[in-house]
Amino acid sequence: MRLVLAVLRYLPALGGSTRVVQLLAEGVAARGHEVTLVTQEEPGCPAREEIAGVSVVRIGMRHLAGFRVPKGYLRELRQLRADVFHLHGNRIWCADYYFPFARSFRWPQVITPHGFYHYWMRPGLVRSLYYDRYFPGRLRAFDRYIALTGAEREQVTRWRYPSSRIRTIPNGIDLGEFAVRPEGTEQARESWGLSTPRVAVYVGGLYDNKRVDRLVRAVARTRGAWGLVVVGVDLPGTPYDRRHCEALARELGASVRFLGPRPRKEVLRALAAADAYVQGSQFEGFGVSLLEAMAAGLPFVAFEAGAARELASTGAGFVVASEAEMAERLEELAGRAEEMRRSARSAVRDYTAAKMVDRHLELYESILPTEPPRP
Repeated sequence: MRLVLAVLRYLPALGGSTRVVQLLAEGVAARGHEVTLVTQEEPGCPAREEIAGVSVVRIGMRHLAGFRVPKGYLRELRQLRADVFHLHGNRIWCADYYFPFARSFRWPQVITPHGFYHYWMRPGLVRSLYYDRYFPGRLRAFDRYIALTGAEREQVTRWRYPSSRIRTIPNGIDLGEFAVRPEGTEQARESWGLSTPRVAVYVGGLYDNKRVDRLVRAVARTRGAWGLVVVGVDLPGTPYDRRHCEALARELGASVRFLGPRPRKEVLRALAAADAYVQGSQFEGFGVSLLEAMAAGLPFVAFEAGAARELASTGAGFVVASEAEMAERLEELAGRAEEMRRSARSAVRDYTAAKMVDRHLELYESILPTEPPRP
């Protein structure tokens, strides 16, 4: 099978959806299929290269009035031969410049929007018109819609996309990364310099949807029982960026350490060294970091966003509606930590990258044409 994937950004860019697409592309290629991935240019990267069996094509970009305009995107796609085309994202260049022309392509096509960030985080007339009128009509050109969660499936059904064409396929992770406890976890914990008996960790950006401020307030409410370590890139200029969250921690007397972005091995070490994982997100498409926390054997406490409620139903964590409730649940973890660790490690086995690839291949094969496409 020949598969073409289109995604906003790819390696060496980092991010949850980037990592999921990487696992999917490399997993399909490892099964002997031909995979081409079309994405945007990255500084210092060639326009074409092969990464782990995946042919990566990077499109040049013009930046006009804050928008990315791809150079020759549709022309590049029309030159590719594919049995299935899989588009990742919405309200971004690779989706918006494809939607008007989707019906002109003869290949079977699949879409995974990865949730609706702009719909929930950037409300307004333009986006309401886009999602409630334009987007549902564009979706009907696609043979299958992949929802990451049950909640996303329900939303798409309300937009009257045929439910028979929706498949719920959760994200997966590489469990091999968590098979062995990283070295230096004790030293990592000491380096944080927190004197609290227990420490929670958060891994991700300090973006407006991530709401790290919620985590700072929740930890402060535990009155010294819990500290917090924040790992991830900052996005200055919002009320939820590092500067604001550091000031809030000082004001509330919360024990918080902001480590900034760290190499992958240090992220794994931080997960292994902590006592719990916390997530304050107002919006998530899925929330891969919760799966990674579960794989590390960490119970989690999260606001309801993405897959948090579905994952909490396995016994691996709690879903909360307020900072006060998050503080209460953190206190409750002391007596249930081991039980929840076992539940987390057991449940995460159903969210492996291999199973995610299996589910995608089954879907692709179900829409393959009975006759080969014309050259």
